[in-house]
Amino acid sequence: MLDIGWTEIAIIAILAILVIGPKDLPKAMRSIAKIIGKTKAMMREFQNNLDEMIKETELDEVKKQIQSLNSPDFKNKILETVDKDGEIAKAMDLSKEASDFNKGMADINKSIAEKPPSNEDKSSSNQDAVKNNTTHNKTENPSS
Repeated sequence: MLDIGWTEIAIIAILAILVIGPKDLPKAMRSIAKIIGKTKAMMREFQNNLDEMIKETELDEVKKQIQSLNSPDFKNKILETVDKDGEIAKAMDLSKEASDFNKGMADINKSIAEKPPSNEDKSSSNQDAVKNNTTHNKTENPSS
């Protein structure tokens, strides 16, 4: 900071003793120390405020960059860069396959809802009912 050597300090001390006097020199030194302390505090506060302004400016710039990333134009730029021909988008488009699948499932559900139960289904369900009835009767009447 200040390039003061021992000789300069000695000259300043001798002048202070002659001008201020040995009696008032400690009071003067305290006053000078307080002034230097206040000056340092003001410089520190100024530096902190300056740093805060710089951070806010940087944050504003970062905020603007992030907002530019959220724009629809950014999505188009990436698509143009990655998939210039649109081949990847076409390969990843499964909407036709999904609609074909949904249509097939709807046809199956419709045919199931329209189809009456066949004779085989009726006979197997009758046989199940007879078995359940027989088992139920055996558990009620163990002697029969």
